[in-house]
Amino acid sequence: MNFSAEKNATFDEKGRVVLPADYKNEMGGRIPGGQMAIELDPYEKCLNIYPMEAWEKHLSELTGKLNRNNREQSRLLDAIYRRFKVIQVPDSCRMNFPNNFLEKVHIRKDVVFVGQGERIRLWDAAEYEAYVGTDEDYAELFSKHFGNVEE
Repeated sequence: MNFSAEKNATFDEKGRVVLPADYKNEMGGRIPGGQMAIELDPYEKCLNIYPMEAWEKHLSELTGKLNRNNREQSRLLDAIYRRFKVIQVPDSCRMNFPNNFLEKVHIRKDVVFVGQGERIRLWDAAEYEAYVGTDEDYAELFSKHFGNVEE
């Protein structure tokens, strides 16, 4: 899977939002196993949404680097496990997110789904606008991390 692009959406009166069809299609037209993992992003005010296969790989990479018999690393493991939840996703793809997760990232009604490779990020629309910045920011970051590509 290689999720990409931005998709605007709105939570309905029951607190659900529909996963955009493009992302569902990327997964073969249905959510594998009917579940997805939702993670509070450790750096930004957004949620990360993973198909289960990608989540299991990600979680294994994280936990494989930590020793639960080390006090500090054990506390980090506790924090990792508190900050994700596996949710059921019906065939309609109307997703219910944990309210406490939505509150922590200030998601209210209007949202933006953003594909980022094996995960999808979910942002409050206003938070996302503030995060995105300008095209100049992108050019500066691109140049910093990939060098001059004007050849």
